Amino acid sequence: MSKFVSFSLVCILILMSCVNIFADQIVLKNGDRITGKILKKDGDKIVIQTEAAGTVTILWSAVEKIIAEEPLNIKLTDGQLIKGKVATTEEKKLEVETQDAGTLEVEKEKVEVVRNNAEQAKFEEEQNRLLNPGITDLWTGSADIGFSLTSGNSDTRALTVGARAARETTRDKISVYANAIQASNSTSGTSVTTAEAIWFGGRYDVNLSDKTFVFGTADFEYDKPQQLDFRTVFGGGFGYRWIRNEKTDLDLFGGATFNREYFSDGTRRNSAEALIGEELKYRLTSSTNLEQRLVVYPNLSRGGEFRSILDASLVTSLNKWLGWQVTIGNRYNSDPVPGAVSNDFIFTTGLRATFGNKK
Repeated sequence: MSKFVSFSLVCILILMSCVNIFADQIVLKNGDRITGKILKKDGDKIVIQTEAAGTVTILWSAVEKIIAEEPLNIKLTDGQLIKGKVATTEEKKLEVETQDAGTLEVEKEKVEVVRNNAEQAKFEEEQNRLLNPGITDLWTGSADIGFSLTSGNSDTRALTVGARAARETTRDKISVYANAIQASNSTSGTSVTTAEAIWFGGRYDVNLSDKTFVFGTADFEYDKPQQLDFRTVFGGGFGYRWIRNEKTDLDLFGGATFNREYFSDGTRRNSAEALIGEELKYRLTSSTNLEQRLVVYPNLSRGGEFRSILDASLVTSLNKWLGWQVTIGNRYNSDPVPGAVSNDFIFTTGLRATFGNKK
């Protein structure tokens, strides 16, 4: 008999623990009731872990009532943080039973984020990682390669490679890049180099606020058809994150640079320049993104002269780490050395491999 009683107690305890795990409820405006464990609300959706259907994501606007037996961590739109058990007294208001401040009434539309204790611990761990990352931590980036070949009356070959990487924290951002192109055309046995250039450099941003940042930049360039042996550009300035949403990131920035140029005909030029630019990332579809950057450098030492750089890529994901990219680039110099033209336009296409966690 005692064994039967012990077995019964074990079963009861197991059933009670299951009830505790799946004790929260979400009632929808259409009358449906979902029982489980509320995990989090980010943006316009709330996530609940159910016993029968697994993880279920629901539009926050479709929720009429929620009941949480375990404490939830709630962030309001004004930045206030509260923690406690939750019950909905009416469609537009929540009652949060806190330990320190008693029961608080919160308007549903002012709830920005909700996390249970486990999700809150994950969030705080990630925030700490962003604030105190290792030197090799948090890097993301991509590498491109494109190749074309023709033969017959004329033989042409073109190879383009590029790489970029960024390390972004809540305090700052480091971004680096490198691009190279080599192209030749052979007619009647005579080979002519039509493109041979290398660009590389980087930028360091320090956040002043969620919207503003200051930056320092360094860029280097070699371009044989332009007779440019080497160009170094050091500068800095101020930036503004104009748009940040699920589809669009748009930054505006401006400042000043010092440009030093060495040309193969012996020309040496130093000049101060202004810097005006914008950088756009736009999600066209779930698998296709547009990346575009335009920078204009009005010459402050020689009025009326300027340089400009335009790069734009359309990237379609083939799987989690591999995509197909179509890229255009345009370099313009209003005052080229004798024998060189003002404008270089580049069109390339090929594969793009990505790395890192793109959160």
